[in-house]
Amino acid sequence: MIMYEIANSVKDMNFVFFSLVMTKTKKQEIGKWGEEQAALFLIEHGYVIADRNFQIRAGEIDIIAWHKKEHFGKTLCFVEVKTRSYGEGSAERATGKSKIKKMFTTAKVYCFKNNIDMDNTPIQFEQVSVYIRSNGASEIKHYEILVV
Repeated sequence: MIMYEIANSVKDMNFVFFSLVMTKTKKQEIGKWGEEQAALFLIEHGYVIADRNFQIRAGEIDIIAWHKKEHFGKTLCFVEVKTRSYGEGSAERATGKSKIKKMFTTAKVYCFKNNIDMDNTPIQFEQVSVYIRSNGASEIKHYEILVV
């Protein structure tokens, strides 16, 4: 009887582990799809993608692109992408102070590694939220993030 219970517990644990792995993989696939949609959206709006998924130990930036802004001219944009299904909550609220701080630190490293003078280059932090509807269509919202 005890062996049966242990065997069933191990099966349950394997199922839970397998479910967690599957869920994470599916989330990663959805996130990758959302980043691709965001990149296409930005390109359609005149952005020139310079880099994607730039990572350092302190953080990651999904998309780095150049864009001509009305008041600042050629601007280096660091873009966070959040993908959500409708009903999963707000993608916009998923980028909080901690994430913005990590983005800023990562942006400084990117500029240093690419010989970009932050003091003389307009820099903009942005977010693209990609929402997936139940019928498979997507809705994209684009925000410029104010960094104080």
